[in-house]
Amino acid sequence: MQEFRKRYTGPVSSLPDLPLWESELLRARGVDTPEKAERFLHPELSQLHDPALLHDLPKAVELIREAIAEEKRILIYGDYDADGVCATALLLETLREEGAKADFYIPSRHSEGYGLNGAAVRKIAEDGYRLLITVDCGITSVSEVAEARRLGMTVIVTDHHEIPERLPEADAVLDPLLEGYPFPRLCGAGVALKICQAMQGMAGVEKRIEIAALATVADVVPLMDENRVIVREGLARMERTARPGLRALMENAGLSGKLRSEDLAFRLGPRINAAGRLEEAGQGVTLLMTGDAAEGKRIADHLEENNRRRQDLERQILREAAALLPIQTDLRRDRCLILEGEGWNSGLIGLAAGKLCERFHHPVIVLSRQEENAVGSCRSVPGINIWEMLNRCADLFVRFGGHEQAAGLTIPLENIREFRQRLNEAIRESCDDRCFLPVEEYDAELHLDQVTEEMVRALEALEPTGCGNPSPVFLLRGAELQESRRVGRDGSHLKLSLLEGGAVMGGIAFGLGDLADQPLWQVDALFTPGVNEYAGRRSLQLQVRALRPRREEGAGEREFFLACLQEMTLLSAKQAERIPAGAGLRPEYLLKERLDGLDTDKDKLRGAYTALRKNPEAGLKELADLMEIREDQKPADPEKAREDQLLLALTVFEQLGLLTWQPEPFRFRLLPFRGKKNPEENPLIRYLRALGCFSGQEPEKDPTSGGKGPSGPEGRAGDAPEEGPAAL
Repeated sequence: MQEFRKRYTGPVSSLPDLPLWESELLRARGVDTPEKAERFLHPELSQLHDPALLHDLPKAVELIREAIAEEKRILIYGDYDADGVCATALLLETLREEGAKADFYIPSRHSEGYGLNGAAVRKIAEDGYRLLITVDCGITSVSEVAEARRLGMTVIVTDHHEIPERLPEADAVLDPLLEGYPFPRLCGAGVALKICQAMQGMAGVEKRIEIAALATVADVVPLMDENRVIVREGLARMERTARPGLRALMENAGLSGKLRSEDLAFRLGPRINAAGRLEEAGQGVTLLMTGDAAEGKRIADHLEENNRRRQDLERQILREAAALLPIQTDLRRDRCLILEGEGWNSGLIGLAAGKLCERFHHPVIVLSRQEENAVGSCRSVPGINIWEMLNRCADLFVRFGGHEQAAGLTIPLENIREFRQRLNEAIRESCDDRCFLPVEEYDAELHLDQVTEEMVRALEALEPTGCGNPSPVFLLRGAELQESRRVGRDGSHLKLSLLEGGAVMGGIAFGLGDLADQPLWQVDALFTPGVNEYAGRRSLQLQVRALRPRREEGAGEREFFLACLQEMTLLSAKQAERIPAGAGLRPEYLLKERLDGLDTDKDKLRGAYTALRKNPEAGLKELADLMEIREDQKPADPEKAREDQLLLALTVFEQLGLLTWQPEPFRFRLLPFRGKKNPEENPLIRYLRALGCFSGQEPEKDPTSGGKGPSGPEGRAGDAPEEGPAAL
């Protein structure tokens, strides 16, 4: 079940010279004054902050200039992701241009792991380097920095990650989170760009801002303030880049002409990252810095092959993990999906965890078993701080770290079983089940007649979009779905047409092809307006992000329960092994004891139908008082339990074609029918029983296990068996 949530819920008034809907968009992004609106809508290089405001930056520049003057060897120590690669290339190029004897080192993701390590520090000192500069790492490397200084090296730490309780005792520590820098959310390459800005001014920034832009988008930091300037200007310069390696990478990715932030996120970033995931990340640094077109082409082609291999391996891990889902997890009760496999590539399990988390909207941990330990990557959903939950199990790990939505861990194999139990208990006790609802955010409500080409042009001023500045999304309520059909090579997309207020507009919903099989009529839609150009013709088109059955604003507990039942009804009417787009795992997992307390015995359902037949004018509360609840249950709220019993009965009877009804204002109408109706053969009831949702009943077959399950072709909505118990 999907929940639509407005991003900004504070007071709304129009900013000067802007329509109300655009003002809502800006306020949702923290832009709430005319001055902020001017800076946001017209970003330029002059808006970059003074680099001297960054903690220890003047001291770092002084140390670098001293090393250059004294011809000391400088080593830049980076990270193996796209941000670390870009930061390394950016700073190395800057220092070499200033005359430095500088080289770089990036550790192996597979044999060394993240950050500074003692063996590398000792080797760097033995090789004669006297200034060690970290980029995109080092803020937690207390012992390694101490060892580097003991070995006679000057150390400058540049990082952007969370500040630990104890800082390393480096000669200079640069992190935008330290001591009030005006914008604390730079990426690692953004911090390196500030050093470049301090040493070379805007001329140096303009030479390298395209590298910083790539890192900023790839590292998923908010595209606000300085980052917005970096990406906006960087995209413009990247379109005409003179870097042969970057140009070859773009050609391989099929990019030409105008670039958008999503091109960096989904095409260029993964290709840079592929180097460190499968081999060594240093080749990405060479790609960005080389002036040799042949070398740039060779490396870009190699990264292209690496990226294809990465995609194949990732798909393999995903297939194996999905097959293990019903075996290794309790889909009825687990709050975190923990999947383990033998020898999965540790550089790819994070990608797999992220995609599984996105698909099922549950925290996911993918573990790769390797000899005595397993290496794990975790991804979570909003509202569940996975680092905090892991911290409650800290005694089980060799090591772990991360933040609210992503983390990594190493755990002895013998501790995995206890870890599963304790982590699920921690999440179950601490987190609201609504966290498992897929939430789609929107900026404002619109009617179809408000969508114009002028509006689409105005939306372009919000580019670049991404983290912190999402693509604008609008809510359309109560539209009539006039057309919906599968399109695309595999039928995974949805072509649709919506009617609202006398206006009709076509749209495309990528990845939502499954919705063509669902009985939707009146819907709420989340969309981004755009223009479709085909065969020389331009027309307005909606890019639909999400669809759900129409729902009234401000739904409460009853509406929440009904919405879950409604989605389960849709699920039960089709192949159960196919989880429709946007459904999360399953809505029934959110109802727990409420479903367990329901009684699906045919006599109880017959009694509910009799009550409806004898009281055709009764209200919801009056009818609920007539419902019988399970004798073996002692619900904390018997009144709510009786209402739930009635709502389930109404939903089942409607699916069987026995009545129509609406919840607000409550009314129902019994329908004539022939033959016999067996409620126990109702697809929704069978679907729920298959998951063990009713206490005291063994599940028939888990519908995510790949079998037909209880709602295969033989159990579609509206089917009524020819024979059964007495007619209701």
